[in-house]
Amino acid sequence: MRSQRSWQTALSVLGLIGTAVAIAFLFIGVGHSLSLLATGKVSEAARTITRGQWELVAGSILVFLAFLALIPVRVKRDWKSHGLYTAFIVSLFAEMFGFPLTAYFLSTALGLTFFEQQFLRYMYALGMPLGSLVTFLGVLLVILGWKEVYPAADRLATGGICRVIRHPQYLGIMLITAGWLVHWPTLPGLLMWPVLALLYVRLAVQEEKYLAEKFGQEFRAYAEKTPMFLPWRREGESPFAGRET
Repeated sequence: MRSQRSWQTALSVLGLIGTAVAIAFLFIGVGHSLSLLATGKVSEAARTITRGQWELVAGSILVFLAFLALIPVRVKRDWKSHGLYTAFIVSLFAEMFGFPLTAYFLSTALGLTFFEQQFLRYMYALGMPLGSLVTFLGVLLVILGWKEVYPAADRLATGGICRVIRHPQYLGIMLITAGWLVHWPTLPGLLMWPVLALLYVRLAVQEEKYLAEKFGQEFRAYAEKTPMFLPWRREGESPFAGRET
């Protein structure tokens, strides 16, 4: 039991380090974008999509996969959802810093000679500032959820952000990926994100079956008064709230 707790602590530390790096990464990116917009001075390098920077690809993937260390695994379906999240992150950063497949495909298919410059203009003006904000909100939800779930251990976490919604970390993952999709749209990302969101919703439902069996009336009372994902929805959220065990 003690060794398991030590392992969880080590994973949490890894996840928190990754979170700190990710937040710094987001703020630096937004600052760079805003400075370009404010000065209007865009260098030739800033008008070209980065290629072949595979060390950045690997580093970025590791940072954003570290969030998974802050999310407890309760049911088998966790791995399917987390697997698709991993695929999303890998494909995103592979295109962002490695090989811009979407830009090549669309510029060729649509015959847009200057598509790359138009894409980067969108990214600096809207994609990066707005997408980074959405991603930051997702990161914040993952951290706030961990802050309640980790100390709770084998108890039902109902404090802090969990008083507002039942699944802050799953919503956080959906916002992190949605933010990156706004920041840097890719064809694989557009195809994967709806499936990813559906998988995390189904995972939340599956997890609630587990929690209802484990905590019984305590969980049902909590689910009756706390929305699943959206703070303003309070009715019909829990399929298990009225069940007796």
